[in-house]
Amino acid sequence: MTLANHGRVLGALFDKSTGCTSLEPRLRVPQQSSAQDVAEFLIKQYWGAYVAILHEPGDGAAAIFVDPSGFLPVYRYEGRDHIILTTDPALFSLHPSYTDIGAHLLRPELRQASTCLIDVDEIPPGSISPLRPTRAAPLRLWKAADHFPVSVPHFEDAAAALREISRGVMKSWSGVFGQTVVAASGGVDSSLICAALSEADATFDCVTVGTADRSGDERPYARAVAEKLGVQCLFRTFDPTRFDPDGSASGNMPRPARRAFLKTLDQALESAREENRAAVVMDGNFGDNLFCLLHSAAPVADHVRAEGLKAGSFATLLDMCRVTDCSIATMVAATVGRLRNREGGDPWPPDIRLLNPDLVPVDPKPLAVWPQCGSGRRSGSHDHLRLLMHAQNHVHGVTGGLRRFSPLASQPLVEFCLSVPTWLWATGGRNRAVARAAYSDILPPAIVARTSKAGPDSYIRGAFVAHRSRIRGRLLDGLLAAHDLLDVPALEVALRVDESKDDFLIDRVFDLLEAENWARLWHERGGISTA
Repeated sequence: MTLANHGRVLGALFDKSTGCTSLEPRLRVPQQSSAQDVAEFLIKQYWGAYVAILHEPGDGAAAIFVDPSGFLPVYRYEGRDHIILTTDPALFSLHPSYTDIGAHLLRPELRQASTCLIDVDEIPPGSISPLRPTRAAPLRLWKAADHFPVSVPHFEDAAAALREISRGVMKSWSGVFGQTVVAASGGVDSSLICAALSEADATFDCVTVGTADRSGDERPYARAVAEKLGVQCLFRTFDPTRFDPDGSASGNMPRPARRAFLKTLDQALESAREENRAAVVMDGNFGDNLFCLLHSAAPVADHVRAEGLKAGSFATLLDMCRVTDCSIATMVAATVGRLRNREGGDPWPPDIRLLNPDLVPVDPKPLAVWPQCGSGRRSGSHDHLRLLMHAQNHVHGVTGGLRRFSPLASQPLVEFCLSVPTWLWATGGRNRAVARAAYSDILPPAIVARTSKAGPDSYIRGAFVAHRSRIRGRLLDGLLAAHDLLDVPALEVALRVDESKDDFLIDRVFDLLEAENWARLWHERGGISTA
């Protein structure tokens, strides 16, 4: 897709006002606009999953702009006399960086600018980077703080706006993908996707993946959504015996950022996609974070700062007591503390469990530095941004090898949800209240009222037990141990843990297993490394 004399756009691009994919009819960029001007024009007028290769007027110097969603990540390798940019890290035949693997394992939920491949970093979404033989710092153009609340809408108006925006987003994506399967759990996030697709007259069906026992079986909820919307709902089962302890769920990604057991989920969803002859499986990843699932006093403090000690602020305090299941006294104390302190604790505390105690935590370098945007006291909006950062590693874009997509991370939804005051999300004492209300008239009441759901815990425990000896061999005799990343004595104890008593430790073992399997995969591609 051309930008007249300014460059080209690769990927999917939608007009913010119409949802149309045609660019040229509304292009009104002056002839001598700089690459930055063009990128800022794209941010304001368009959204999607795209990369723009832009030219400066006059000298023709090139720059690359990555759209704010992160759906089309761009990775950069700089050699002595060349630069390689790609959206597909599998094109690199490079060694794993064990220094960066260690940094990742210390903060596995933080997407950092560096990858876990030697000399490969990621260009931050929403930034423009000059294509020069020296590694120049990207200039961040999309700023999250630009979308912080400037007014307080009525709750009903916010819900109506979310409905309209989500319907438009799903209509645009369904126009790109066509036949779709939604990974439905019967929870708020995936149900909102289903409702929005239905209102957009998109063609879709549902699939739910559950455990063999009742603890992680979401069929009644997923079927209720499907029946209400008049679509089919397939069912697949998590089978611990099918878990592959040697396989990497992160595959061609440049970081071991996915959980090891997700490969089984991938296979189940792919089976449903093939059965339905669908182009893609849409998931609700990013939803909890997008819809501001905070468990703190931040919304109360935000409301007090905005309106003072009025009835509305007290109502928010009661709402957050119900959301967090804590006493009024506890919430009052937390709110007072929040109002007094400009900053909280370390937002990314290192997780040193099962890692070599001599591993020195370094200051993290987030891919997105959104919470540092803006000024003044740290608001609940900054906490909302950290929630979004926590979800970045779990968003499925249009690359990566899987036919999966996480539409809730679309730019119009992110910008709108950031503009909603944090306390509105807790209205009535229910988390994600605005999202619940958006489609409350067409979703089953039990879905709208649901505040928690089951997970695949029994499957994870079963996979751990079924493959414990294999996991032990992979980790104790593997690359992470050989590069002194692991606390081997502590790991040996963890591998003997009673699977019925310590899910968190088992989760950590699976983090390490994924990193090990990912490192072996890239080790074989890139050869022996001592990095």
